[in-house]
Amino acid sequence: MGTDRTEMLQRPRRSRRHSHVDLVTKAFEHRGAVLTLDALKAGLKSQIDADAEIERLKYITTGAGQSMTYSQKSAEALAYLSASNPIASDYPLLSAEVGITAKDIAGVAAVVKAAYLQWQQIGSAIETTRLSAKKAITDAKDAAAAQAAVVNLTWPTPQ
Repeated sequence: MGTDRTEMLQRPRRSRRHSHVDLVTKAFEHRGAVLTLDALKAGLKSQIDADAEIERLKYITTGAGQSMTYSQKSAEALAYLSASNPIASDYPLLSAEVGITAKDIAGVAAVVKAAYLQWQQIGSAIETTRLSAKKAITDAKDAAAAQAAVVNLTWPTPQ
């Protein structure tokens, strides 16, 4: 549910300039600290979380207020589409898009629901990837295994 719903699945992939392992290692070397396995794991997990957010932002617009707006619009769309006699004034965010996103509130609700379903698909795939990588890091018995969990990480793309 990004700025332009028609481009939601077409945003270009961002490239990374440094590997996760290099960034984490350099951060510890810069401070003169000894990089323990636990510290490496914590740094890699933190980087995975940051990268997951970068992946999410390829499909949504940043900001807590925007997130709340998306949540409310999707709730309104689902409620509108399941109501037997919906009243437009009960759906203020959908009503705000009439004439912009679609010619009527039913059209707006359909567009918002479609965007929400697309987000569910890619959002859940990103979450699975993020959690799987963090589990692999947690389960790693040594630095090489922890680093491999990140090096071998592939973020999902829309189907």
